[in-house]
Amino acid sequence: MRTFLFLAILLPAAAFAQSPAADVAYCNRLADLYDRYLGRYKYGTDRAGGTGSLDDEVASAQCRQGITGPSIPVLERVLRDNGFTLPTRG
Repeated sequence: MRTFLFLAILLPAAAFAQSPAADVAYCNRLADLYDRYLGRYKYGTDRAGGTGSLDDEVASAQCRQGITGPSIPVLERVLRDNGFTLPTRG
C-alpha cells in the first residue's frame, strides 16, 4: 500500500516537472520559425526586413528568456495566420 501511495504522489510531480522544459523547447521552435521567416530583424542579421509586429517580436524574445505562458499563443497565432504548420509539441 505504501508503494502505491508513493507512486501516486511521485508520478504527477514528475510529469509536472518535465512540462516547463517541454514548453521552453516548443516555444523556442516557434520562435526559430518566427525569427527566420517573419521577424522584423531576420535571424542572424542586423537588417530590418520581416513583417512581424512589435507584439510578435516581444513574444519571440520572451520565449528566448523562458517566459512561455504568454508567448506560445501569440507565436502559434502569427505562424498559423501566415500559413505555417506548427511543430509538434512534446
